[in-house]
Amino acid sequence: MRRSYIILFVCLTVMVMLLSGCVSLVEEITIREDGSGTLRFALGVESENYQAFQEAIPEGFDLENLFSGLGRDENVTAVDIDRYLQDGRNWETVELTVTDFTAVFGQARRIGPITITFQEEEGAYRFTQTIDLASSTLVIPGVNLMDFSDGTYGVTLNTPQVLSTNGVQPAAGIGTWSIPLDEVLQGGSTVFLRADYLLDPYEGVFIPWELFFPYVVIGFLALGGMAVLVVILVNTTSKRDKAPTLKF
Repeated sequence: MRRSYIILFVCLTVMVMLLSGCVSLVEEITIREDGSGTLRFALGVESENYQAFQEAIPEGFDLENLFSGLGRDENVTAVDIDRYLQDGRNWETVELTVTDFTAVFGQARRIGPITITFQEEEGAYRFTQTIDLASSTLVIPGVNLMDFSDGTYGVTLNTPQVLSTNGVQPAAGIGTWSIPLDEVLQGGSTVFLRADYLLDPYEGVFIPWELFFPYVVIGFLALGGMAVLVVILVNTTSKRDKAPTLKF
């Protein structure tokens, strides 16, 4: 593609930072059991700065133009663009309807500083995404003078079942990542997202890893308390049942 939708959001993020110092950038991937799904990007701008933001967008950088190339892919059946007001922010979103993620991203596709792949490996699937600004050709003048402290890039992967991930797994089929923009755009950090998943739904009761350790600790404490209580009851009962002895 001549114009990258990923570069769009990076560039718009920079412009919003200059205007307000705060931006929300969201990427949501939903994969169904047949391998199809949606890929959604959303950019939120504080309403008081939205007009200035619109005036700062260069000609030709509107969503219709930037996503027209990807929309012609035979595995992308629809490109839906929306704009709405929510929670004091003006949101611009684009959602792609994908028939097969592995067909679109089976080969590593590098778009500016981001590389995305969806690959099948012995019945399982792997999603990877890297953000590496240092090795890309994207240059942001004066980036170290900008305030990115409140800027975040949130990524969510929804699948029938997530096997493992280097992000946070709050549910059986969900992986999430929250990326501080200052570390990527100013610190030069390389971000690597990974998740292995299945297209078969998860069966059983899922306990997030973040809750597993506290549950184990609480369980040990409860068992320890019960053990102490049992010892006290046994000692008390044995003293009551013991016949008194007479000493001469």
